[in-house]
Amino acid sequence: MPHTEKPTPEKYDAMIAATARRAQEDFRKSYRDPEGAAHRIKITKDESWIRQHGTDHVDMAILDYRELPSDWQFERKVAAQISLDAVLGAVEEGKPLDENFIETTAEVLHDQWLERNQARATDIQKGSYASLPEREKEKDRFFARAAVEVYESMNG
Repeated sequence: MPHTEKPTPEKYDAMIAATARRAQEDFRKSYRDPEGAAHRIKITKDESWIRQHGTDHVDMAILDYRELPSDWQFERKVAAQISLDAVLGAVEEGKPLDENFIETTAEVLHDQWLERNQARATDIQKGSYASLPEREKEKDRFFARAAVEVYESMNG
């Protein structure tokens, strides 16, 4: 498949899912301490998940993508789609998928995340991408890098 050919809808969906899974795994690894313990507690509104687990608290650092509640899977999927669309656009335009691409895409991801999540964003997260601490920027970079990796692995 030439690099400029658009993926079929099935392949596109598979690439989004693979990007979301890979980004979640990178996120999980980033929260592990040297002894392997990990905790990153978030709240879910997924009633089915809450009933099944007996809590609305989700430890994002221990769950893989398939284990996440639907609202958190949605967030991962949206970020994966934004990132993959950026990759496909850059490839179509002949732009390199380099560190500049990663930073530009991460900035777009942050801006769009903030539009969706303004009410739950912390004061730090409400700032521009440039003003974020490195740890916050890295959360967005996970998706951009994962999309590049998935694209390259499926079109290599």
